[in-house]
Amino acid sequence: MNGQFFKKLKQQAEEKIIKKADKKVGDILDGKQDSANGTNTQTEAITLPEAQKTEQKATQQNTAIAYNEDDYLVYKSPNQAFKDIVVQKFKGLPRFGAIDSYMMQDNPKKVDLSKEAGEKRNLTGTGYAGFAHLVRIHSLKEHFKVMDRTALTQQTKGKIIEEEAKSSLAQKVLKEFAFDMGTDALKKEYFMNDWSGTGKSALVREWGGHQADDFTENERYVSFVEKYLDIILKWSKSFFSDGTEDFQLVHAIKFQGQYDFDKGGFWIRLPIKRPPLGVSSVEYFGEFLPNTPYGQQFYNKTEQVDYINGDVLFKMSPDKAESLINDKTVLLQMTMKVRSVFKGFDIANPFVYSANYTYHFLDPILELFSDAQLTKKIGEVDLNKLVYKEPN
Repeated sequence: MNGQFFKKLKQQAEEKIIKKADKKVGDILDGKQDSANGTNTQTEAITLPEAQKTEQKATQQNTAIAYNEDDYLVYKSPNQAFKDIVVQKFKGLPRFGAIDSYMMQDNPKKVDLSKEAGEKRNLTGTGYAGFAHLVRIHSLKEHFKVMDRTALTQQTKGKIIEEEAKSSLAQKVLKEFAFDMGTDALKKEYFMNDWSGTGKSALVREWGGHQADDFTENERYVSFVEKYLDIILKWSKSFFSDGTEDFQLVHAIKFQGQYDFDKGGFWIRLPIKRPPLGVSSVEYFGEFLPNTPYGQQFYNKTEQVDYINGDVLFKMSPDKAESLINDKTVLLQMTMKVRSVFKGFDIANPFVYSANYTYHFLDPILELFSDAQLTKKIGEVDLNKLVYKEPN
């Protein structure tokens, strides 16, 4: 930071000290403190039961959404200042891609507006955000080693200094995690400028809250770092710990055309090399890079122009196909067990450092379901036995 900034901080610090000193003198003159020992007699007057009531009230205000841990994959927070990371799971692995958005059971295109569904969306929405934050923090571990813990980094004008860029990016990522995953109590402490003194001022995504001065902003940042940074860094090691993470990748699919009576099934398009737009968290599955024989066979086949779409046969009896087509509650989902591999950064922009990932299969069996909850299985596709749609 430059000299002018330090001068400003020093001036603000001196003003705060003077104000605190003036207040203390005023309290003594008003009889609010014992001048002999400086003890606040008003605080002493609070009885233990009243203090417990105050603590209970604060706890009730920060009560998290209740949920059954058996229904989710839960990454427990190592500190009560942060929320647990709760994501959907399938067969013991985190479910990514097309997640369950908690739609109406009888109409999967309509949002379920019930309180229970809303709470589930909030719970898992926060969970997926927290997952992404901790993956990002762990991947930027070298940035956090050079991050300035004593003050917010000020960029040198006119040129890019690598250490400043890394420190600035790490601080930004840390702030996003703190605001998204902190409890209400933590956010009030670090992201609220309580002008009214009521504890009801707005929470904003800036250290110190709305229109906080530079001194307060740095003060809150340093306090947070001293208290929580090492805890967060240790927690982040659980995500892509060795540079890889296993997932159940889910895609919403649809049948390509009508039922093929000659082949006895529907043609489906495998979303492997060209995933559909709008799939959540696709950054972990940016490029399909096979490392198994069946994965390589699919890759090689779809490199050919005639098979580039990856249309393959999904066998099904005519009776079952008719029932499925006439069922308006059907929402076709395909699951695949995959491993995502961190491949490094795009360093063209030192203030962004976009991460690159590839993925490959861990199992040749892809499962198809007719519901977003993945409870109604309708069949499988074996990557070892694919029947490709021939060109017309």
